Amino acid sequence: MSKLEALEGLAKFQRLPVSGPQRHAKPRRRLFPRLGFLLFVVLPVLATGIYYEGFAADQYISEAKFVVRSSNRQSTTGLGSFLTNVGISRAQDDTYPVNDFIVSRDAVKLLLEKQDLRAIMGRPEADILTRYPNFYGNDTFESLYKRYKDFVAVNLDTSSGISTLTVRAFRAGDAQKVAVALLGDAEGLVNRMNDRARHDAVTVAQSEVERAEKRVSDVQAALTQFRLKQNTLDPSKAGSGLLDLIGRLSQESASSKAQLSELLRTSPQSPQLPGLRNRIGALDRQIAEEQRKIVGGDSSIASSIGDYERLLLSREFADKSLSSSIGSLETARVEAQRQQLYLERVVQPNLADDSLYPRRIVSIATVLLAALLIYGIGWLLLAGVREHTAA
Repeated sequence: MSKLEALEGLAKFQRLPVSGPQRHAKPRRRLFPRLGFLLFVVLPVLATGIYYEGFAADQYISEAKFVVRSSNRQSTTGLGSFLTNVGISRAQDDTYPVNDFIVSRDAVKLLLEKQDLRAIMGRPEADILTRYPNFYGNDTFESLYKRYKDFVAVNLDTSSGISTLTVRAFRAGDAQKVAVALLGDAEGLVNRMNDRARHDAVTVAQSEVERAEKRVSDVQAALTQFRLKQNTLDPSKAGSGLLDLIGRLSQESASSKAQLSELLRTSPQSPQLPGLRNRIGALDRQIAEEQRKIVGGDSSIASSIGDYERLLLSREFADKSLSSSIGSLETARVEAQRQQLYLERVVQPNLADDSLYPRRIVSIATVLLAALLIYGIGWLLLAGVREHTAA
């Protein structure tokens, strides 16, 4: 075979048709990326654009700002002390319960009773996805509460203590009305907290006064019973009287003894001697009897004075405790006249004149970026698999 014939045979061989899978491999490789781009990028972005541009309902926002203040919180810093003295101290710890209440089930119940929340969230102009109830959800309280949290938000700025309430609705008037109602209910919560604090303070002080009064009454009853038992109003005064009597009797006895001694020296046969001796004996017996009354055992005046003084000391303590309790009660009542906490509206709920939601362009762009990211990750994974298979 000549060289020319060999070249002609090779040319014919190169022009032969490719068989089976080899012939369709390249078109399939081109088809899969196009189909993936269509499914994961074009269709999601197209559906998002159709929804936001053709069906998504406008949503209006009403925003309000408030702060919870306290009239009696003290601060250690000079500036904080000044602000406290002029009555503008922040009560940040009490702001958290108020904010939690705004996004709670209790707030939803109050809005259902006062503002017909279901009607507000299901206005005719709402679209099929954002209205309540929508075509795929149930009309239950829990479902309403979950959707409510999508429309109402409250955030606290810890540096300033100011909370921002944001309410969305399909009508500007509805958003403002719900915001006003939530602030009113929050003020009601603060008032209930104040009432509870005042009630607890006064109740505790009143119970202390009643306890002190009972203690005074019990001590006074015991003192009265002691006086009836001892048959004397004041054992100490009775003891003083007995001591005076013993002193006088001792003086008379000493005088009689001196007189007896003088008669024995000057007139040993004097007829006055027997009577004088009898008088001295009577005086000594009387002195001994009076001394037994003072220190003669458990029934003596000395023992009675000890019990009496303990009762007097108990009454003194009870009287002081009662006076202190009454002072605390008066302080609690005065403090109860002041409002411990109050909600101050920094910015009133506004009435929007233009809808801020939905953010159509931002939403479509977000879906586009997410779709491109998913498509890119999928393409890289598929390319890796192909490369691994080819190898």
